[in-house]
Amino acid sequence: MESRSTSPAALARLAAPEGPPWTDRLRPVSDDDPREPYHRDRDRIIHAQAFQALQHKTQVYLINEGDFYRTRLTHTLEVAQIARTLARLLGLREPLAEAIALGHDVGHTPFGHAGEQALDAALRATGDGRGWDSNQHSLRVLDELELMYPDGPGLNLTFATRQGVARHATPFDVPVPGFDPHPQPTLEAQVVNLADVVAYAGHDLQDALEAGLLEPERLRLEPQLEPWHVCWELAEQEVEAHELTRGWPSRQVERLLARRARRHFIDRVLREAAAASAGRAGAAGVGSFEEAVELDAPLVALTETTGRQVQELVRFLFNHVYSHPLVVRQNEKERFLVTQLFERILANARIMPAFHFERWERAAQADRPREIAFFLASLTDRGALDLYAELFDPRERAMGHHLT
Repeated sequence: MESRSTSPAALARLAAPEGPPWTDRLRPVSDDDPREPYHRDRDRIIHAQAFQALQHKTQVYLINEGDFYRTRLTHTLEVAQIARTLARLLGLREPLAEAIALGHDVGHTPFGHAGEQALDAALRATGDGRGWDSNQHSLRVLDELELMYPDGPGLNLTFATRQGVARHATPFDVPVPGFDPHPQPTLEAQVVNLADVVAYAGHDLQDALEAGLLEPERLRLEPQLEPWHVCWELAEQEVEAHELTRGWPSRQVERLLARRARRHFIDRVLREAAAASAGRAGAAGVGSFEEAVELDAPLVALTETTGRQVQELVRFLFNHVYSHPLVVRQNEKERFLVTQLFERILANARIMPAFHFERWERAAQADRPREIAFFLASLTDRGALDLYAELFDPRERAMGHHLT
């Protein structure tokens, strides 16, 4: 194909179609709704119980350890905001990118990745080699487990939104294999894949700085974190140009710097991603949506240099934040708690609420442990802590009515 000059706005011709098969749903819906298909998907997800439960699910730090730290819900909202911005810069469909972003984490367990690890190990201990996959479970929640409509299970979303959730790909997320025949998902799904990494790389570092798990001086010793250093220097210049922080305690100034640095980090990465993605499309001569999803590699991506720098930042988070003794101690407690709940329910499935117990009864013997995992994944951090206390704490307490 011949190379074409491509500006970010010109990628509009590569946006997901607003017609079949991309707007097809698992069941027919009335056509008298004034909203466009992807707007309807977004609204359905926002009103779903699994989405609302994200407000009480851990991102990195156990949510009862402080008021400020990100939860799975605030992370999801930040991913959606970043995805909308990048979709607009590229001329893509914002409602579709937003719907995918809002739905991409609804299958996550309580207690973040520690909860995932516990369920994975528990399932494998029963002989289930499939283990646990939150990406697959997010799709299962949206298609099957949500109760919203009288004509069938799930939220009955469009194929494009379901594909974006199924094929979500980050260092933490593996796409559902064989979901559809296209080598690449929609560009809107690619936008969310990038937005997720940008969101957690920025806010997990900011949270670590604000919580005192990291000191700004520690970051200066890491030359590979060049993008963050540049953004921190921009934040320092902003603060020095104003008198607002005069007389503030140093810790409070550092918190402001962390927030401003993260803002500059997002702005820098998104502007570069838009330019790089448009340039990549032009160099490849991609002129249609059909061509875009048949490529061997995603179009929406950073340059090789910045992509490597963001990977270094994520690697730093793994080595110095996610492995911090405070986080490790929390994770140990969380894995123990989820494992104990799983084993107790495995011995007596009637502990589960009626909906989940009835699914357990209908399931084949080999799939029954998975139904227990589905129930535990539906709990919030608080719900899991309450259920653990109800089952294992000998002190008198109120019944867990929220589980009925």
